[in-house]
This record gives sequence, C-alpha cells and structure tokens, in this order.
Amino acid sequence: MAYEDEYDDYEEELRSDRRRRLQLYLLILLLACGIGLGVLWNRIVITVQSGEAGVLYRWLSGTELSRIYGEGLHIIWPWNKMNIYNVRLQTKERNYTMLTRDGLPVDLQIAVRYQPDVRLLPLLHVTVGPDYLEKIVFPETEAVLRRSVGQYTPEQVYTSKRGFLETVVIRSLTSVEDRYVIVDDVLVRNVELPAAVRLAIENKLTLSEQEKAYTYRLQIEQKEAERKVIEAEGIKKYQNIVKQSLTEDLLRWQGVQATKDLASSPNSKTVVIGSGKDGLPLILGSDR
Repeated sequence: MAYEDEYDDYEEELRSDRRRRLQLYLLILLLACGIGLGVLWNRIVITVQSGEAGVLYRWLSGTELSRIYGEGLHIIWPWNKMNIYNVRLQTKERNYTMLTRDGLPVDLQIAVRYQPDVRLLPLLHVTVGPDYLEKIVFPETEAVLRRSVGQYTPEQVYTSKRGFLETVVIRSLTSVEDRYVIVDDVLVRNVELPAAVRLAIENKLTLSEQEKAYTYRLQIEQKEAERKVIEAEGIKKYQNIVKQSLTEDLLRWQGVQATKDLASSPNSKTVVIGSGKDGLPLILGSDR
C-alpha cells in the first residue's frame, strides 16, 4: 500500500508539473501574440481618413485592381499592404526658369491644382505610384510651359497678357489626364524678368499710358472747340433774327417807354437837354 501511495503521489506531481508547464507555454504564447499584434497593429488595422482612398497590394496576387478602399476601418493580413492616396483637390507651387522667343530668361511661379482620378486609382498606383506629382504633373507642366513661353516676347509674358499661358497650359495637359491625374487649373502666380528688361517694359508701358492720356485730352479740346463753333453759330443766327425784327418805329417806341420809366423812378434825377438822335430826349440821372 505504501508503494502504491508513493506512486500515486508521483503521478500527481507529474500532472501538476505538466499543468504548470502548459500554463507557462500558454502565457508565453499569449505574450508573444500580444507583442506581435502590437507590432503589426498598423499593418493589420488600416484606417482610411476622410478625403482618402486605398489600394491594396496582396503579397500573393499583387495589386487589387478591381476594388478601391474608401473611408473607414479595414482589416487586412499583415503581409499585405494598403497604399493610401489623398484624393482631394490639392494645389502645389513650383518655380521655373524659361526662355522667351528672344532668348531672354523669365522666372515663373506656377501653381497647379490637381487630384488623382479616384476611379482609376489602382491603375495610377501600378503605372506611376504615389510620387505621381513629381513624375507626371510637374514635368508635363514644365514641358508645356517651355513650348508656350518660347513663342512669345518678354513683354507679352510680363504684362496682363500672360493669362494666355494659363489657357495654353490647361489645353495642352491632356497627356497628364491620360495618366490618371486630373489637372483642374494652372495659375501663373508671379513673373520675374531681368531688371533691365523689366525696367524697359515698365517705361514703355508708362509712355504708352501717357500717350493715351494726351490723346484723350486732345479729343476733349477738339470737342470743346466744336462746341464753341456751334455756340457762335447759334448766337449769330439769333442776332440776325433780332436784327431783322427791329425797325426805326419800334426802336423809337422802346426809347419813349424807357424815358417814361426813368422819369417816374423815385430814385433818379432826370435832366432833359435838347433832343437826341431820332427826336428822343437826352436823359441824365443819378441814384440817391
């Protein structure tokens, strides 16, 4: 019996040891899984923010071309990779140095407003990649600008006529849209010419404005001269009409009426000396 009891105690001790080792293994496994999950959390749990879209690359089959992952939470295997793109309308600026038709350099500050075509985002990821701005948008914009600027003079580029550059660039950027990027607008923010060229253009523009001002003043003076001629002709016609209506009897009657009015005025002193021309009296008077 003692032997059996010892054997039972031994068996119980072995089972307890196995349980402890099993618990230890489970604890180690849980710790390893927790550490692995913490390390790979960002590769497993993917959050696509507002204004973004994702393209999934599968380790076994490559880029998933048939699906675009929208906003929200996505769970993927850690050996796969989610590539997230900003699909909002964005604006980036770049400075370029171009040569005009005369061979003079001009510095342009260009702002490009663009966004990737969401419908073709997987194709953009496969053919170009996330760095599509530097690989497509800016190089194509620079190529079109060089062709456009090279056709015009520095004055045309520097003055307000430079709006034609924006129109030409937008119309010519079809090759960018063929590569799954939408260019909404191209703006010329600033134009800088060599100081001597800029000064010469500004002086020319100033003289041009002065010439316009002088021309305008001459037109005003000419209109004023025409107005005076018309006024003089009107006065002449009026005098001719009045002259034709005046007779000696009418003038004599008007003189008599004026004499009577002066004679009846309380504030005048009347002296009649002989008679004047046409038989009218001579009247001298002074106010008191």
